[in-house]
Amino acid sequence: MKLLKNVFSEYNCAPRQFNTRFLIISVSVVFFLSITSCNPVALVNPDSYGDKWDNTYLWFKPGDMNTIFISDSGDPATAKPIPNDSEFLIEWNKKNKVYNLKVTSYYKDIDFAWFTGYDADNPSEEIPWIQNGNTIELQSEKLLDPTDGEMYQISISDDLKD
Repeated sequence: MKLLKNVFSEYNCAPRQFNTRFLIISVSVVFFLSITSCNPVALVNPDSYGDKWDNTYLWFKPGDMNTIFISDSGDPATAKPIPNDSEFLIEWNKKNKVYNLKVTSYYKDIDFAWFTGYDADNPSEEIPWIQNGNTIELQSEKLLDPTDGEMYQISISDDLKD
């Protein structure tokens, strides 16, 4: 230790600049390694996604409730027309600014649902559905214009693991 006697004072074991740089570099290296070693496919695996969720997409026109459109993908071009009240019953009424949307599923559980017409205040706001078995209902003044032409979309997810 006599060799380093005059390099460091007796109260410090290393210069402060060295400690700060060493800390910044160490944290940076650990952060970089954790980012580059992350496998995004392991986080969201499209092959196993279908093992967890069964999604159904419904479209309806508020002026024509006799026919609704159904698809297993979110693409309206793949949607097939079916009679309302066959697999699903969609009820819609609007009085002034308040609308009431009610969806009943006859064959699938509804664990999560989204409505493209709901005007959320922020992206993390949940739609205040009232659920009763396989029926969900939404009463709100928050309404966006229809997407996909004149149609609204409702996506329904069934959690296959519950």
